[in-house]
Amino acid sequence: MMSMLATPAAITITMFGIVALVTLGLGIYWLFNKRARLRDIAEMRAKLDELEPADPEYGMVRALYTSMVLDAERWGFFAGSESGGHDGSADHGGSDHVGDFGGSGHSH
Repeated sequence: MMSMLATPAAITITMFGIVALVTLGLGIYWLFNKRARLRDIAEMRAKLDELEPADPEYGMVRALYTSMVLDAERWGFFAGSESGGHDGSADHGGSDHVGDFGGSGHSH
């Protein structure tokens, strides 16, 4: 009689353990991925600050940086983070290129 009750209990405990480990693993992955993405965005911002608008790479770097910032905002990486270089704007400081990517015809 006892083995009939022990088997479902063992299966239930095992399943809860597996779910808990998967949840913990995903949480740790998300945390490290968040830190890596914020670090990559900071590096890209530094590269963008080094370039002048007349440089041939400027448009590509700015497009990549803007894409990275939009993805990070979509995933909530900036919510409550202490990212020093992010001021909520994807514009290059001091430039008049506000509408460069607005009319690309690419919508989500």
